Amino acid sequence: MTGGPDLRPLEATLAGLGLPGRTARVVTHDGRRGWWFRWDERELRVSEKVLERCPPDDAQALLVNAVFERRRLSGLKRRALVSGLLLVVAVVAMGRWVAPPWSALPAALLGALWAAWVMVERSRARLMADDATVDALGGAEGAERLVRALNKMDIEELHLGGYHGSARPDIHKRAERLVTRHQLCSALGGDDPADAAGS
Repeated sequence: MTGGPDLRPLEATLAGLGLPGRTARVVTHDGRRGWWFRWDERELRVSEKVLERCPPDDAQALLVNAVFERRRLSGLKRRALVSGLLLVVAVVAMGRWVAPPWSALPAALLGALWAAWVMVERSRARLMADDATVDALGGAEGAERLVRALNKMDIEELHLGGYHGSARPDIHKRAERLVTRHQLCSALGGDDPADAAGS
C-alpha cells in the first residue's frame, strides 16, 4: 500500500449513492474550473484541494452533495434544452408573422426570460441538492458536516485569464441557509447564524 491518502471511504460513499465500481484518484486542482469531484463509468477524480482542506467525513459530505447536485442539474439541462428549442421554434414562427425589426424585441425579451429562468432553476437545484444531502447524512449532524465542508471550500478561486474570483459565489449563502434552517449556531460554536456559517 502506498503512502497516499486513503480514498476508499469516498469510493464507498459513491457506491452507496448508486455509482459503484469507480476507482478514486487524486488529481491536480484545475484553477480554471470550479469543481471538486468528477466521475465517469470507471473513475472518481478528487481534487487535491478537497483532501488538503477537508477531513474525511467532511470530504464525504461534499461528495454526497456533488452527486445530488449533478443529478439535479442534469435534469435541469434537459429541461433547459427542450425549452430553449421550443423558444427557437417560437421565434422563427414569430418572424414569419411579424416583420423582422419588430420581431427582434419580443425575441430578445423571450431569450432574457429564458436565461433568467435557467439561473433561478440552477440556484433552486443546488438548494434542493443541499437538502437531499442533509437528509442522506442524517439531519442536523449531516448539515453540520456539509456546512463545515462548504466553508472550507469557500475560499476556492477561479482563474480565467486575468480574472480571479470566487469559484462558487453561491456557497456562503447556501451555508448560511443550512445553519439557520437546522439551527446549527450552538453546534458550530457561534450565536449568530452568519458567524456560524463563516465568511
